[in-house]
Amino acid sequence: MGTRLEFFRAGTSRLLYQFMSPHNLPRNITDQRPSHRGVILIALLWVLTALSLLALNLASTVRSEVKVAQASGEAEKAYFYARGGLEEALYHLVFPDKDQEKQSRLFPYAGGMNHYWMNSDEMICHVAVLDEAGKIDLNFAREETLEKLLENLGVAESRQASIAKAIVEWRRPNPKETDSTYDALSAGPYKIKHRPFSSVEELLLVRGMTREILYGRPQRKKDGRVAGRRGLAEFVTVYSGKSQININYAEPELLAAMPGLNWDIAESIGQARKTKPFKSSSELSQRITGTIPGEALSLLTTELSARYCLIATAFVKGSNVRRSIKVVAKRDDTLKSRHEKLIWYDEYWPLDPLLKWTEAK
Repeated sequence: MGTRLEFFRAGTSRLLYQFMSPHNLPRNITDQRPSHRGVILIALLWVLTALSLLALNLASTVRSEVKVAQASGEAEKAYFYARGGLEEALYHLVFPDKDQEKQSRLFPYAGGMNHYWMNSDEMICHVAVLDEAGKIDLNFAREETLEKLLENLGVAESRQASIAKAIVEWRRPNPKETDSTYDALSAGPYKIKHRPFSSVEELLLVRGMTREILYGRPQRKKDGRVAGRRGLAEFVTVYSGKSQININYAEPELLAAMPGLNWDIAESIGQARKTKPFKSSSELSQRITGTIPGEALSLLTTELSARYCLIATAFVKGSNVRRSIKVVAKRDDTLKSRHEKLIWYDEYWPLDPLLKWTEAK
């Protein structure tokens, strides 16, 4: 770029010199009075200024294109490195080391998740490993639990009960074994599936659900950074196959929605498990403050579901470009690979609790 600008300036100066030389000017111009020649000089200076501005604009455009190309290349590198880190972590999960202590060091537990790092001299990759039972299964969740969860996520009070009721109604069997139609004067005809949810995205077909409620939305913080506002999809699943939730992986918003629990107890559980997971739900009464009612204990567990949620985030060292991939996989020892990928998200926006671990090691 510097060579091009120097060549452009040299050429422009040479052109101006040749044009202004009395030997090169037409006779009718050289015979002009000095005032006329001054006007011509000013006009040429304006032309030179315009050409210089065009050159600066060209240089700025090229620099921008170079930055875009560089960011695109870094994003591509980050994507494939995240994919490699995810596959490596999944391999170690389904083919664990016989030495339990070594396996635990490979996947240390902290902050409500297990961690796996795959770093190199140029790249960094962090894989968050969570039990899918840390979410509530849409096909088993109680209506009151869903309503409380929507409240904890900041959904408008006027919509909480109706959405929770519509979710339960969607999966409830119909004696006629056909889709039924519900008609409301304000909303029009609405088909109800009356079968279990097959994916979290199916919630978008439920009356009252919006993309903003399901996926959340980006919001700008006071420091100018853009962060994601959490949506319902972060807390629900269709893959755990059980009504219980794993207290070692469940988020406070979900814990506080369970029958008989509140925010104080949920935050106390989160603090107690920061570096050491619970071995059993019976440990709750020993390690946290507050009383856990029997109804809640029956819905809490520490047993792993063998359904893993892995979120891999990678980037080139020194770059602000991040790429994240999310996959839900089921361990299946009958398969040669010992696992089955249930769903794969090539593009995923991890939230701050996950991003802070990316550079932790």
